[in-house]
Amino acid sequence: HDHGHESLNAEHGHAVPQGGPVVFDIGDDIGALVMYVDDTHIGSEIPIVWAHDRSKDVHTGVWPRRVGSTTVTAAVYPSLREGRYTLPALGGHDQRDVLIIGGAVVEVDARRPSVVTV
Repeated sequence: HDHGHESLNAEHGHAVPQGGPVVFDIGDDIGALVMYVDDTHIGSEIPIVWAHDRSKDVHTGVWPRRVGSTTVTAAVYPSLREGRYTLPALGGHDQRDVLIIGGAVVEVDARRPSVVTV
C-alpha cells in the first residue's frame, strides 16, 4: 500500500521514523519486539498478528539500525499488548509464534529457523 515511510504502532499510534532511534514504550501489560531479518527486507513492512484478536495486525518498517558499532536489519515493534503473536514466514522459514511479556523486550532472529527443544 502507498503511504509515507513512517510506521504507526496500531496500539498507541506512535510514529517511528525510518531507521531512526526507537523509544520503547513498555511497562505493565505492554512489551516490545525486535525482529532481526536479512537485508532483503529493508524498506518493506512486516505484519504480525495478535492471537487474542486475529482480525488485527500490527506492522512496522524494516530498516538498518545501529547497535553500538554494528548495524543490524530489524523490524521494531516498540509497544505491543502482552500476549501471543504470530510472526510471518520469512526467508524460507515457517511462521512462528512469540510471547510478548509486559515490561520486556523480546528479540527474535528471523534469519534463522526457530528451534524447538523437548
